[in-house]
Amino acid sequence: MNERIADELVRQRVEAVFTLMSEDTARLIVEIDRRGIPLYSTRHDSTAVGMADGYARTSGKVGVAVVGRGPGLTNAMNALVTAAKAGTGVVVLIGDTPIGIEDEARSRAARSERVGKHIDQDALLRAAGVAPVTFRSPATAVSDLAGCFDRAQRGGLVAVNLPTDLLEALTDPPGDLPPVGSAEPPAVPDSDAISLVADLIGESWAASRPVILAGYGAVTSGAGDDLRRLGQLTGSLMATTLMANSLFRSDEFDIGIVGTMSTPLGSELVSQADLVLAFGASLNPYTTYRGDLLRKARIVQFDSDPAAAGRYLPAELSVVGDARLAARALADELERRGHRGAGYRSAEIAKRIREFRLKDSVSDRSRPGRLDPRAVMIELDRVLPAERTLVIDGGHHFEFAVAHLAVPDPRAFILANEYFSVGCGLAAALGAAVARPDRLTVLEIGDGGMMMNLGDLDTAVRYRLPLVVVVTDDGGFGSEIHYLQVNGLPDDTARYVNPSFAAIAEGMGGTGVAVVSLDRLRELPAALEGLAGPLLLDCKVSSEVRAGWVDFLFTTGAAAAQKG
Repeated sequence: MNERIADELVRQRVEAVFTLMSEDTARLIVEIDRRGIPLYSTRHDSTAVGMADGYARTSGKVGVAVVGRGPGLTNAMNALVTAAKAGTGVVVLIGDTPIGIEDEARSRAARSERVGKHIDQDALLRAAGVAPVTFRSPATAVSDLAGCFDRAQRGGLVAVNLPTDLLEALTDPPGDLPPVGSAEPPAVPDSDAISLVADLIGESWAASRPVILAGYGAVTSGAGDDLRRLGQLTGSLMATTLMANSLFRSDEFDIGIVGTMSTPLGSELVSQADLVLAFGASLNPYTTYRGDLLRKARIVQFDSDPAAAGRYLPAELSVVGDARLAARALADELERRGHRGAGYRSAEIAKRIREFRLKDSVSDRSRPGRLDPRAVMIELDRVLPAERTLVIDGGHHFEFAVAHLAVPDPRAFILANEYFSVGCGLAAALGAAVARPDRLTVLEIGDGGMMMNLGDLDTAVRYRLPLVVVVTDDGGFGSEIHYLQVNGLPDDTARYVNPSFAAIAEGMGGTGVAVVSLDRLRELPAALEGLAGPLLLDCKVSSEVRAGWVDFLFTTGAAAAQKG
């Protein structure tokens, strides 16, 4: 069966597999390698799954990871849950205890051992919010795997348990299989629903200050061009959620990210909106600042998931359908009616957007030996290549990178923070570097997250992956430092004395640079020439600069609600 599964990976046109070998998956890994599929062996199971996640987010292709049963799966859980919550198209193949295909006694013995690798993997995955698939028949395993790829292509992680006796079984070649990429067509929006939205837009009292808000669903559906056209017809400002960062970057009326990561200008303008057309955006509390940003607006929500409408905020109208098809249908209907609204699109608004520079509002609070993290990101944005992939780990620091490091398009941006688990960023960055070798991958990560993943710097070294690792080292777990401060508690228990990350990178075969002044960053372009492996920047930053999201998440009251 190992051979048949490896053959199906070839048929699915898999271009990379990420793994940490276990005895239950060893034969499968050998068969994958024999077929010439590029294999990336990591130092931790979590990194294998995280690399598949980063690869899929960056490339738009299905990511594939293989991990072992029991401890292999439990090691991988943080990355697995992160990918599942993100809805990333990933297939994770997991070794599992025998199920008694030919030897029921062997299965009973394996499942009753007090010591050993057996756990109830189905129960573990379900408890983590992941619906598991367990292959039970050698006769159907290959067609079942093809179905898993179809599911992943539609969006979402698929965790596949592969019992060892199934993998060892002999089986005939599979019969006819569905064509590769034969997933369901995108959902077509109802024409009557589109007509109702067009009616609303046609009312001057309802759409004098419209905003188009695109989420990750708009990115995956390829809705960008159709949304721009709709924006021109309606006079809308163009905005995105965090995960659709830079979808409208070149648009004259792009106000960027909406929510806790909004710019002051973006928050001001979107808070005055009377109509928000949300495409593939969940409108969660982080996007809407718990509803406060959109309190004056009627909301029309477009989503392929019927359950999305009103999940967080009430919607005046909702349209079930693919974001691209819905945007195109609405634009076509407005054109048919001869509608052309001025909306927000005035010369004055265009001028304000064009002249706004967030960095102009930053007052550098660097001190000897400790840099202002915002100043670090502003300088990195200037000296790094514009054509880059940016991966950001979770933690207090992430706001500074989001705010000041630009990306060319949404596929060039990953915030590996859906589970709020620090330490998932390095794996995602490694996967992104595999997916887009034509772009420099930049990882921004805190000292706490970096200490969790140091071993897999070696993966970047072994595979010669060009990767800039920016360690934002504030000497502790920044989120907890600020949580304690907000609550009037001593913060010394959240602070750590760190080793030299630059020296560690050098010792592992990479390049390390200690950054205690911005002058060191200005030397970066020369260091990037011919980069083949990790270049780690150990940036010593001040913990005194507090990110704006701290007030949103850790404090309550009207004062906090007015920020951002």
